[in-house]
Amino acid sequence: PVELTEEEAPKVEAKETAAPEEKPEPPKKEKKTTTKAEKKPEPEVKPEEETKTEEVVAEKPAEPTPPEPEPEKPAEVVETPEAVKEEPAEPKETKTEEAQAPPKAEEDADDGVIKARVSRLEGPTIVGKIDLPEPQKKPVASSSDSEIDSKGRKRKRKRIGTEPAKKEGAGPRTGGGPGGPGGGGDKRGRKGRAVKEEPNEEEIRAQIKDTLARLSSSGGKSKSSKYRRQKRQAISEQMQQDMERAESESMILKVTEFVSANELAKMMNVPVNEIISAGMALGLFLSINQRLDAETLSIIAEEFGYKMEFVSADLQETLKEEEEIEDDEATLVPRPPIVTVMGHVDHGKTSLLDYVRKANVIAGEAGGITQHIGAYAVDLKDGRRITFLDTPGHEAFTAMRARGAQVTDVAIIVIAADDDIMPQTVEAINHAQAAGVPIIFAINKVDKPNANPDKIKEALSARNFLVEEWGGKYQSHDISAKKGTGVDDLLEKVLLEAELLELKANPDRRANGTIIEATLDRGRGYVCTLLVQGGTLRVGDIILAGCHYGRVKALFNERGQAIPEAGPSTPVQILGLNGAPQAGDKFNVLEEERKAKEIANKRMQLQREQGIRAQKHITLDEIGRRLAIGDFQELNVIVKGDVDGSVEALADSLLKLSTDKIQVNVIHKSVGQITETDVLLASASNAIIVGFQIRPSLNARKLAEKEEIDIRLYSVIYNAINEIKSAMEGMLAPEMKEEVVSNVEVREVFKISRVGTIAGCMVIDGKMTRNTQVRIIRDGIVIYTGKLSSLKRFKDDVKEVSSGYECGLSIENFNDIKVGDIVEGFTQVQVK
Repeated sequence: PVELTEEEAPKVEAKETAAPEEKPEPPKKEKKTTTKAEKKPEPEVKPEEETKTEEVVAEKPAEPTPPEPEPEKPAEVVETPEAVKEEPAEPKETKTEEAQAPPKAEEDADDGVIKARVSRLEGPTIVGKIDLPEPQKKPVASSSDSEIDSKGRKRKRKRIGTEPAKKEGAGPRTGGGPGGPGGGGDKRGRKGRAVKEEPNEEEIRAQIKDTLARLSSSGGKSKSSKYRRQKRQAISEQMQQDMERAESESMILKVTEFVSANELAKMMNVPVNEIISAGMALGLFLSINQRLDAETLSIIAEEFGYKMEFVSADLQETLKEEEEIEDDEATLVPRPPIVTVMGHVDHGKTSLLDYVRKANVIAGEAGGITQHIGAYAVDLKDGRRITFLDTPGHEAFTAMRARGAQVTDVAIIVIAADDDIMPQTVEAINHAQAAGVPIIFAINKVDKPNANPDKIKEALSARNFLVEEWGGKYQSHDISAKKGTGVDDLLEKVLLEAELLELKANPDRRANGTIIEATLDRGRGYVCTLLVQGGTLRVGDIILAGCHYGRVKALFNERGQAIPEAGPSTPVQILGLNGAPQAGDKFNVLEEERKAKEIANKRMQLQREQGIRAQKHITLDEIGRRLAIGDFQELNVIVKGDVDGSVEALADSLLKLSTDKIQVNVIHKSVGQITETDVLLASASNAIIVGFQIRPSLNARKLAEKEEIDIRLYSVIYNAINEIKSAMEGMLAPEMKEEVVSNVEVREVFKISRVGTIAGCMVIDGKMTRNTQVRIIRDGIVIYTGKLSSLKRFKDDVKEVSSGYECGLSIENFNDIKVGDIVEGFTQVQVK
């Protein structure tokens, strides 16, 4: 009966295995089939072994007594829902297990009783090996099983349950899911959803709009919140206006002309290659360091959307280096007036100044002033001081008169009573009017028998200059410069005009002023005459004048006396500049020599480039015009002079001589004696050299003879102009020609009372005669021109002294002879 029951048992089990396919409700039979099917893969998975032990324990009480398995049913029922849940997720796996179960049962049936006994023997051995409390503690102590379950469930939920959960929204967040293990999966799901749920652009705009609305709206009803809100709005508006203004200004470039391509690229913040490309597009081939003119700069800047604003180099430098700070009233002190004397040639300007200066010359200073200085400081009897500027009267010195009018406070127009109002007189009046300075008319030479002051006043009134005597506003006075008549009264009127102007200056600041003249002295270097207009100039100051700079080594007043400093309205001569600045240049005292050098170099470079640009290049039309004329010629001239003002005036006058057939080009002009460099330049450019009040050096004279260079020397500017004009017109046929007959070198100087200065000399070449006219030449510059008063050999008066012999001579009305001077004898020779 036991065997029958055992054979029937597998059949019943086989029937039960088929039954769950139709009815999945009975859980016990499903478990038994799974245990027998899972006996072989025991060593692979430990959790399956634990399930086997539980099932074996359940089988043992089921055999003896049927009521005992009833309490275990609820425990199995608790596990069934999990299996039920798992089955729909993996239906294929269950089917395969059920299909595998029947063949195992058939094998057991073939074995029969032996296999049944083996199963019974194995049961107790398995129970002894496994500690039941340990697997019960594991799920409580660690979540390894729950993690495995949760991982499996997580995968299943990803495939089935999680997708609808996302659509449902917040449902899975509030619910804890089925039991504790499902919570872990929900948490991970929440993190994924938080990352994926990003706000779109419309939501972002809406949030920004709400935030701005809350900030700008009248959220705060108190006065303080309203004030803060208004303040914020005002600040934001101001910042926006500043930004707009800065953008508009950033598009305007303030530059000087001749800015290089590289500098322009840096200012516009673009690569220099783009500047060069823009130039090539315009047909200009530019290099990086090539400087561009104003027109090119404007065109290239427009290509990049910028506008150019050109400022002069002087303005730009003064903005940087000299901040014009207005002086306090407490620091200002009265200063002497600066008076410029202007008028026509030979109307008595210098005679008036000579008389004023003679009143102040010390008796021991006989011999006069030998330097060319156009400024004098005169102390009056009452202790007051006036600074006079003397300007030439010839028409060629227009620029010098204009400069004199610009620096002056009061202008004295000298008019000869025996003459009329001449063109230079009218020009001087116009200069003074343009400068806006008060004018005083000095009617000179009233002591002459043919003098007619009323005629002059009438001519002035015809030009709308009505004098005070005739009811006008212009002061006038009749004087005689030679006799001194009315000069003191004239000076009183000058001081009265100055008092009305309330002239003041601050002597405690760094000095500034104007250059009057500049010359080259062989022994002292460049000597510059300047007028201090503000501050105090001291020895040792760093001075910047035009394109030149230097440290003030010495200061001299108009009498040649060394002084330590010069205050406002004081004319002085200074030593120490590295070149001769142009007359009319402004000078400033700077703190650092490095800064002065840098600015001077920039100005020099700019001046050099402007000079290159000013050279007129010949055009095809000009070549055609010259060919049509047939005999067109050019006259190249090198101008050298004793002072800068004379050189400038002579060069300008020569340029005005150009005609349609003859073009005059001044290729070089400077101060100082004629040097070998000038002769070489003339030889290379086929030019003539014009010297004014100077002489060539010995080597330059020999080189000129060798190179056959024509050197013309003049003492009067209109003689030079007329002679060159005649030469240009092909009418150079002067009746008289000056010829140098001798050169005498001064070896010793003797001062004899009642006689004057006697010069012991050696005749170098030629023959010195008693009636010869002479010039005193010092360092290549003509100092004095006159006649001999005596000529002796030892103690005997002689008519002539030949070359190689010694002699003693004295010069009429001149005692300032020094050792090393050259006495040049010349005569006027008639040329057929």
